[in-house]
Amino acid sequence: MGTLAAQNIYYYFKNSNIFSEIKRKVLFGSYYTSNSAYYKAVLSQYANFSSYIGIFTESMKLRTVHTNSSIQQGVLGRSAKCVIARHGRPDFVFTEKKLSILVYKWKFNGLKTRCEVHLYNNQAFLINYIYNQLDRSERSYIIDSISKKYLGGYINELNLNNSKISDNNNNLILVDDFLMGLKISYLCSSESDWYEAIISEMTERKDKYEEHIKTSERRFLDKI
Repeated sequence: MGTLAAQNIYYYFKNSNIFSEIKRKVLFGSYYTSNSAYYKAVLSQYANFSSYIGIFTESMKLRTVHTNSSIQQGVLGRSAKCVIARHGRPDFVFTEKKLSILVYKWKFNGLKTRCEVHLYNNQAFLINYIYNQLDRSERSYIIDSISKKYLGGYINELNLNNSKISDNNNNLILVDDFLMGLKISYLCSSESDWYEAIISEMTERKDKYEEHIKTSERRFLDKI
């Protein structure tokens, strides 16, 4: 489906409140889905999929820099079982129908991060590393580490705030430099199954909602 159609669907769901109530379920046997208000607020934004299409749409505006190194090859495109085998038991699990988000809380070299592995139809398509409350040196360390790993000689020439890194499979690295922290996103190629499947489901939801509105209007007109 074309980018324009994706954008139209994205803005439709972004501005609507349908499907905003998320049911909490237990996933993968003993893994616990957080009931905390914080995680509910943070993760429920993804339930209607507009955030995912928004991430992809915004990525298209960025300059592309190529890397020969594979981006998160051990996680992107893999099942929940593979992710858990690699990273261990998640601290939280969020689930809504075909969508699952595994949340890990880690600390590397004194830097705390929340890692979110997003899966659709049991296939990981997005990984977010969220670092909060960073000082300038910590921020630079993270950016420099990513640049050295994936770009080598380009490190002094590249601004990752207006660029994206793309590998041979068209998987992406995106950097969001917010007020007091960083969000590093690793996004599976739009050519993968997740993109078309999510677009299709969003379209189906939109059609059902519009049909519901039409049915309600007909019932109203019949009564007056």
